[in-house]
Amino acid sequence: MTVSRTINGHPYVSVETAKRVRAAIRRLDYRPNHAARVLSGQLSRSIGLIVPDIADTFFSVVSHAAQETARESGYLVWLAASNDDPAIEAAQVELMTHHPVDGILLVPADSRSRYLKALATGSTPIVTIDRPIEIAITDSVGVENRTGARMAVEHLIGHGHKKIACIATNAHLLTIKERIIGYEECLRHAKLPRSRALQLSSRESVQSALSKLFASRNRPDALFTANNAATIWVIEALREMNVEMGKDIALVGFDDVDFFTLITPPVTAIRQPALELGHMSARLLLQRIKGEFTASSVRTVLPVSLIIRESCGCKKPE
Repeated sequence: MTVSRTINGHPYVSVETAKRVRAAIRRLDYRPNHAARVLSGQLSRSIGLIVPDIADTFFSVVSHAAQETARESGYLVWLAASNDDPAIEAAQVELMTHHPVDGILLVPADSRSRYLKALATGSTPIVTIDRPIEIAITDSVGVENRTGARMAVEHLIGHGHKKIACIATNAHLLTIKERIIGYEECLRHAKLPRSRALQLSSRESVQSALSKLFASRNRPDALFTANNAATIWVIEALREMNVEMGKDIALVGFDDVDFFTLITPPVTAIRQPALELGHMSARLLLQRIKGEFTASSVRTVLPVSLIIRESCGCKKPE
């Protein structure tokens, strides 16, 4: 009991006794048995983190930041990728809750998946990152999606563009829906014609849709891409079509990626605070695990920023 109290910083252990216990721990190279701690009802000091795709730059940065914050508090992170498949995600959540972990950080593949309602009302604390659950209330950390989309489109309008098309993938996600709404709001406020956002699902569909769009009477003079995949696929399609960004067409994407500075021309984009998302969501989960919140749920929305480069038509700074 005295050893346990010393390790966990219990106030009822005298300074002299704590010194003797710590000296014995160093001499014997003692390590706590975490499995036994879990069986005795104590915390496992581990959390789960489930993202759609570990290879995605945005989610890899978020994951790294969350792991850093957890490690600083003495927590291990079990990392898994759902491949944007709700069934895989549900199986991963079930494994983690039975492991058990003390809490889960989750980027839902589908914010309306039925199993999420039971998860949200269960005993395991949940914090969603980027995509809040639509059918239940949980702690969440996200960004200003609608505001960011308006920033992007307003910048294009500032260049004098009047025919601005929106290209999106994963349009079923609440985050993408909010960005499309922001795009539409901005055009409506500027009294510009609105074309329906192109909601596409693959590289090939983007190529086909852009070819038809550029051959039509309503050929756009600017593009707003609502997420990373859309931006990358549009850039590839424009190259195939010999359409030059910044000259033949202006482009602003939502979410910034490091290699956008290496593309010619460099890509103008809305930057999400990925590091802060990871740090803040992990801190929120750890605080919830420790019982530091009395509110039923905490929803944090972080600001985004417009990173101006040259794909939008801006000139390279001297």
